[in-house]
Amino acid sequence: MIRVPHKQGYACAGPNVRADLGSAQCPNRAGTPRRLAELRRLYALACLAWSSGRRPWLAVALGATTVMIYSLLPDAQIGATLWHSGAVYASLPLTTELWRLPMSLFLPTAYLPIWGAVAQLVVVIGLGELLLGRWLTVGVAVVGHFAATLAARLIIDSHLGTLFGLSPALAHVLDTGPSAAATAVGACLLLLLGMYRCASLLCIALFIAALVTPGIDGLEHLIALACGLVAGRYVPVISRALGDHRVDRVLLARAGSPWRPGSASSIRGASHAWPERQMIDAGARQPRP
Repeated sequence: MIRVPHKQGYACAGPNVRADLGSAQCPNRAGTPRRLAELRRLYALACLAWSSGRRPWLAVALGATTVMIYSLLPDAQIGATLWHSGAVYASLPLTTELWRLPMSLFLPTAYLPIWGAVAQLVVVIGLGELLLGRWLTVGVAVVGHFAATLAARLIIDSHLGTLFGLSPALAHVLDTGPSAAATAVGACLLLLLGMYRCASLLCIALFIAALVTPGIDGLEHLIALACGLVAGRYVPVISRALGDHRVDRVLLARAGSPWRPGSASSIRGASHAWPERQMIDAGARQPRP
């Protein structure tokens, strides 16, 4: 039997797992930093999603694709084709840049090793896939990636570039990598989960990085951060409109509300979408050995 400590009651649900009501609510033990409590809450929610049968296959596929592309780049013929299909510069025609943007997600960037790119895709996109759902995660990642790249291009081409310390020469700098997409998804998750201290640390770190090393990367990270925070505000509305109540479940768990189908604390219409939550309640009512 798999167990997660349930002192004050949180655990993960599944066929061989016992859990308490409000299982994703992470206890804040005395003397424990609140940031660690936020990370425990994230861990509990990820366990809950995993035990209900969800798997981050898209994130794994993205990470595997990145590794494969990195391994093919040294080849003279194949590498040249890959670079030609994904190398993005602000000086390119807009239609060419739009065509290359999806592939640019997998190409290397100067300051990010391959293990960092794979970790960003597997961990951040994987958590989004588990907690938000696959297509909402893809939507947030695509918006963050495209908006950050195109907004940076617009700023460099305009007179606003000097305000951000961006010279026109940066229009010829390679602009690739998954950082913008991962930043948008990560910021969205932190806001939805109520991990405000971790979100504040992320904002401060990105602002400091943009100030210390001014360049196109720092500006794009800040734009992607803004996209993620806006998405974190409106993703629940979009999710309900699409009939997907996973985000509602995350919000209930964040508030520590126990699941009782039909109760006032339950979000209307979500009970049929979360059969695993009813399994949690059934397991919690059973006597513990």
